[in-house]
Amino acid sequence: MIPYDLIRKKQQGRAHTPEEIRFLVDAFTGGNLPDYQLAAWLMAVYFQGMTIDERHGLVEAMIGSGQRLDFSHLDGYVADKHSTGGVGDKVSLVLGPLVAACGVYVPMLSGRGLGHTGGTLDKLDAIPGFRTGLGLDTFQRLVAEVGICIMGQTDDICPADKQMYALRDVTATVGSIPLICGSIMSKKIAEGIRGLVLDVKWGSGAFMASLDEARTLARALRETGEAFNVDTMIRITDMNQPLGRAAGIWCEVQEAVEVLEGGGPDDLAALSKTLSVDILRLAGIDHPDQAVEEALSSGRAREKFDEMVAAQGGDVKALTDAVMHRPAVTIPLKAPRSGCLQAVDTYACGLSLITAGAGRRRQDDGLDPSGGFILEVKIGDEVQAGEEIGRCFGADRGKVEAAAGELAATLSWGEEKVEPPRLVVE
Repeated sequence: MIPYDLIRKKQQGRAHTPEEIRFLVDAFTGGNLPDYQLAAWLMAVYFQGMTIDERHGLVEAMIGSGQRLDFSHLDGYVADKHSTGGVGDKVSLVLGPLVAACGVYVPMLSGRGLGHTGGTLDKLDAIPGFRTGLGLDTFQRLVAEVGICIMGQTDDICPADKQMYALRDVTATVGSIPLICGSIMSKKIAEGIRGLVLDVKWGSGAFMASLDEARTLARALRETGEAFNVDTMIRITDMNQPLGRAAGIWCEVQEAVEVLEGGGPDDLAALSKTLSVDILRLAGIDHPDQAVEEALSSGRAREKFDEMVAAQGGDVKALTDAVMHRPAVTIPLKAPRSGCLQAVDTYACGLSLITAGAGRRRQDDGLDPSGGFILEVKIGDEVQAGEEIGRCFGADRGKVEAAAGELAATLSWGEEKVEPPRLVVE
């Protein structure tokens, strides 16, 4: 096959055969297809899209570029959850231990934050000693022994995705629904799971800015899951404001622990429970709502989180250490006027985290684990002028002051009362 011909074929909107897609993926992964040719093909896919068969062929080829795990020997249901990303989204830190405490095995391959979105691995890395760079043998052993393990993607699992994503990131093709679908589903299916719950975000802080885009992506993800015999359930949820109160690194770990102890912000707790119940329902567990509530109230969910931390080398005592990652600088955020919070530019909220030192522009940027913000108000809340509505914090005063100014500018105020957005849309 000739790459030029395949690029031209997709530019003309014609469908590839599975063999053609496999050729492109294998040639690129093997170093036989230069970046500039794959970049041209990615751009053609971005504008022309893919058929269902093409999407499935892409997922199959990407899975085939590495190893596929097998947990069929375990005496229980194996499932995972994935979110398309946003600001303050620390649900994985809650859901994983919670459903594991209910008897579901959770092998979770997670990523790092980039741009305005946070990353699960960055938060776990803030726990002293916690290891996210594990080998596959250790990963599989811990899933079997503990019930859950969260680590980063290795070169053994879908290496094609890792290389292609890096190229998509610098060619503005990240937003292609077929490519998003291929990236998410190839990694999840390669985990060897039987069930998958997907949280597709929409809104000002999501990659899918409109509900129609979110619905289109949700359909594509579900079709792919079903084609590969993975039980798939999808929720479309709101990202028109940060999830929970905390956004950053260590502050998100602390908030996740609050929820595991039965507290935490209402929206974060509600979404964590909803998605956990979805997984238990897929697993066929009786009375899943009761099972989730009992795991939280009994303390078993928090205990499972501690067990996971210890198994991966983390210092469990650090989770309750009052001085751990205590920020050197805290700037209060006050309401500029009396009125109602009308809207939040959540994308800009995420960018303020970069300014504070808690986010990265490039994958090799260092992070300040103490950086972040707490936002106490939600859309629809009424405040008085001068009332403290949050705070921004971190290690560097100049960065924190700048971030506080950016965060304040993301909030739109007015006299008219507005209804808060629905957290779970459909």
